[in-house]
Amino acid sequence: MEKAKKILYKAFDLKDLNGKCTSIPLSDEEYSYAMQKGIMFPYRKTIGHDECIKQLQDLTKQITPEEVASAFLYSLSTRKLEYRSALGSYWYAKAIPTHDSSSEKRCYICDWDTYNDLSCSKEYKNHYNCLNYERFKYGGVRHTMAQYALFDLSEFLKLPKVNHTKQDEDIMIDILNCVYELKPDNKVGALQKLISSKKIFKTNKSEVRVIMDILGICGILETAEHRCYAESIYNCIDRNPPELTNDYAYPVNWWRAKDGINTDRMEKVFGPYLEAFLNKE
Repeated sequence: MEKAKKILYKAFDLKDLNGKCTSIPLSDEEYSYAMQKGIMFPYRKTIGHDECIKQLQDLTKQITPEEVASAFLYSLSTRKLEYRSALGSYWYAKAIPTHDSSSEKRCYICDWDTYNDLSCSKEYKNHYNCLNYERFKYGGVRHTMAQYALFDLSEFLKLPKVNHTKQDEDIMIDILNCVYELKPDNKVGALQKLISSKKIFKTNKSEVRVIMDILGICGILETAEHRCYAESIYNCIDRNPPELTNDYAYPVNWWRAKDGINTDRMEKVFGPYLEAFLNKE
């Protein structure tokens, strides 16, 4: 598995090669090995919109909230980010209603699109390999795109079952407590910087950023005016705030420290796992 992951990273990590920022080409043998291990995939066309939604609905019936919550927590101490991603994808998928696509190429309701079908310079650079790279490297990036959620949850079901520990719960509580150290008008970027600076657990800026996005998608970091997807699916165009400097995911991209933590959503998402924090509240 580790060798295959290194091959995946090699395919997409950018290096400075003779003054040019690019990735190192894979050999046919490397690509074949990573595919055999289920870390990389051959090119395939995007699944149709209606079938994508149907499969997402089926997947959310096979996975429980407790499973994705425990997997997310487990990822904090282990830094196995493939376990982290599913929490955001699950709660986004759960919120998507049955609907017709708003166009043939892109649905502005669930953010399904066919742009993945565009040709790539190398087969191993295909979209699904890129998605898996983001999943392993950052804990996912595109949780609120229907086809990523489908891919992510399908891959989650293939992972060995895990159980988080008390240490993981303590890490999560320390992350949440950072909210109370901010000034009321601080945005999520300030929260990310504070968490990173405290060195609560082994991580980096990009990984913490994804955690903030996932907590927003779940509704733990939301605002009264901009609720999570469980309350309403928002048109893709309406998800972003007016300032161009904020490219966090909806709804945490609207969040301020004064909005605090939605403990009702936290209890729904994490169940009994974070009772110590909820009881303090």
